[in-house]
Formats: sequence, C-alpha cells, structure tokens
Amino acid sequence: MGQVLHGFAMIWLIIGVGWFVGHLKVMDDSAQRVLTRVAYYVGLPAILFHSLQSADLGRIFSSNVIVSAGAVATTLGIYLLLATFLWHRSLPHKIIGGYTSCYVNANNMGLPVAAHVLHDTSWVAPVLLMQVAFLQPVGLAVLDASRAAREGHRSSLWWSISLPLRNPMTLGVFGGLASNLVGLPVPRLLLETSELMGGIAVPAMLLGFGISLRLGPLPGKSNMPETLTVIGLKAIVQPLIALLLAELLRLDATTTLAVVVMAGLPTAQNVFVFATWADESVTLARDVIFITSVVSIVSVTAMVWVVSL
Repeated sequence: MGQVLHGFAMIWLIIGVGWFVGHLKVMDDSAQRVLTRVAYYVGLPAILFHSLQSADLGRIFSSNVIVSAGAVATTLGIYLLLATFLWHRSLPHKIIGGYTSCYVNANNMGLPVAAHVLHDTSWVAPVLLMQVAFLQPVGLAVLDASRAAREGHRSSLWWSISLPLRNPMTLGVFGGLASNLVGLPVPRLLLETSELMGGIAVPAMLLGFGISLRLGPLPGKSNMPETLTVIGLKAIVQPLIALLLAELLRLDATTTLAVVVMAGLPTAQNVFVFATWADESVTLARDVIFITSVVSIVSVTAMVWVVSL
C-alpha cells in the first residue's frame, strides 16, 4: 500500500510544480493551453499506441470487461438523468460532466495501483480500451461537432462520421490495437519513439492542471451541488456498482478486487485536457479531478480492505 501512496505523492508533486510556476508567473493561461494541446495531439496518442500494441488481449476481452462497462454505463446514466431533468445542462456540458462521473485515471493512477495492489498491470488494459475505444471517440466527436457549430463551421454527414478517424487519440488506440491483433511487428525505432513522446503526456497534463489550480477559482467554489454529486458518483457509486455486478456474475476474488479498485480510481486528467480543448466546463472537470484525486487515496484503500475481507 505504501507504493500506492508513493504513486499518489509523485502525481501531487508534479501538480505542485505546475501550481508554483503559475504562482511565479513563469507560465500563464496560454502556457496551460499549450501544455494540454501537446498532451492531446502528441503525448496521449503516442502512449496509447505504445500501451495497446503490447497489451494482454486475453485480459482485455475477458468477463471482467462486462462488469467494468456496466459500472461505467450505470454511473453515466445516473449523471445524464440528473443533468437533463434536474440541472438542464447543454449537450457539450453533459459530455464533460459525464466523463467526470465515470472516466477513470487508468494510466498514471491505475498503473501504480494495479502494480502494487493487484500485482498485475494488465488489469488496466480492459478499462483503458473501453474508455479510449468507445467513450472517448463518441464524446470527442460530439464536442468537436459542437465546437464547429459554435465557431460557424459547416459540416457534412461524412465530416461527422469521420470525426473519430481524425482524432489523434483514437488513431493511437486503433493503431496499437490493430498491431496487437494482427501480430504486426513494430520497428524498434517506432516503438522507442512512441515511448519517448508518450512520456510527455502525463507531466504535461499534470503541469497544466497545477497551473489552472493557481490561476483559476478555488476548487468547489463554482457549481457546488453538481460538483459534489459527480464526486459521489465517481468515488462511491461507480465502485459499489462494480462490486454488485461482480457478485452477481460470481467473479473470483482476485477479479472482483481488480474491477472494484479500477472503478474506484479518480477522474482522469484526460478529462481536463478534453474540456480545455473543447473550451467546455473546464472548471467542473478541474474541480472533480482535484477532489477525487484526494478522496480516492482513502476510497481505494477502503475498497481493498472491504473486498479482501
């Protein structure tokens, strides 16, 4: 468990560096936008390609995916009902709000947790694939179309259909997965290059996040009812649904622990990148990521203890 706390500590240190350089005015809002764009267009596609081209396909397409998908779908459905009938949010806001309620930090939080709690990093693969192959393309296509309409750009049916194919992260996912499925050997130069470029993603996202904490309003000061509700959905409801589904499907103890812990991870920094890129609900994304990243230290630890009883 100390290694999990060590992973959390590294993340918070990098966020702290971002906060500090924002405080010193070494970097401002424009630097934050540049960092998130670098992560979005360069780092994340590279790291996704590199991860998925060598992922364990047996783990990706196993029964635990049903539980993870069910927990995501149920949590997302609850949020969408609240956003539609209680808060009356716009469609782009629902996309970002929906992401904050169920899109887990499978990379820089999930990997250390999987390594040091579950003792197997391949548990991250099915969650990662589900998010980047399904949630991400659909949501980003809607956000892209909404932004184009807001900026007065004309679109066609083909333009809308081809949006996922023109998204850099979707291309990284499909490229890595196709290489894995076909067994296509990837040149060493390409692998090492994608690994090196992928190393940009997490630091860039966390630094941009830290800058936004210093230059933006304090977390939780804006739209508190929705923010607190989304935090509850992410930190409590989603892992409890995963536990219930795992019990219903009679998964073994190891698999049950894995799906519950993965569901209990905090909201991914990717959501902040998506919100900044689309210029939509940035404060909500930032606040939920910040608070769930703190709460999850307690909740993930509690999940491990409960499921291990």
